[in-house]
Amino acid sequence: MKKLYIPSLIASILLSIVLPITASAQAEGSKVATSSSYRLFHGFIEDATIVDNQWWEGWLEYAEGEHVDMFLLRGVAAFQPWENFELGATVGFGSSSASGLLPDGSGATDLDIWGKYHFDGGGDATEFAAGGVITVPTGDDTAGLGYDAFSIAAFGSVRHRYERTILSAHAGVRINGDGGIFLTELDGEISPMLGVGFFYPHSDEVTFIAEASFESERFDGADSDLRVLGGINWRLTNRGILRSAVGVGLTDGAPDAQLILGYAVNF
Repeated sequence: MKKLYIPSLIASILLSIVLPITASAQAEGSKVATSSSYRLFHGFIEDATIVDNQWWEGWLEYAEGEHVDMFLLRGVAAFQPWENFELGATVGFGSSSASGLLPDGSGATDLDIWGKYHFDGGGDATEFAAGGVITVPTGDDTAGLGYDAFSIAAFGSVRHRYERTILSAHAGVRINGDGGIFLTELDGEISPMLGVGFFYPHSDEVTFIAEASFESERFDGADSDLRVLGGINWRLTNRGILRSAVGVGLTDGAPDAQLILGYAVNF
């Protein structure tokens, strides 16, 4: 059992992320423009920006856990069907390898559908957004790829541009229905969510990303999910972005380690 004092740990994590980036920002004085091509990994949905027109992304993900390891192929699609509004969905297909008496398996993951409104009036440096997410239980719960439970979440988010960095932060709450996983019944709870991310555009092509995210236990008797991640966006063409990241889980409800490799096309 990973025993952590959450507030102190989050503060330490954020300081370890903020201080090096702030030092780099002070060393270089040129400004960068806030861009929808700078998107988080864990906080992609909640991030306080919207796509210019469309975003299509596919990524491979490996997650190593205490009892279950997973390999996933995930797709992400986002659109701006109306001015200042983003509509998107993400779903995946994968396989799980479990320890002990838990079964291995393969199948789909749960489907997330979101809508998000981007508010005008934040000025040149600050953006605001608010939205909601519906999770549809399309995942195979017998293979550990879903929870067999509907959920609905609401969030608010903000971005602020500094001289050489962009800060993104969000807060929200998720209402989880009753479900199950590995033939075990689950009682849904209300789970608050918090997240923060930093973008450091090293050049027009390369952007470094740091994230920390937290969600309390979604089901009775489960564990909270606290994780940190470091990644890079490498723009290979005018429309194509290679995205990779390495993550670490800091509570039992998060994977011990996570690897992501994706390619996005946005226009």
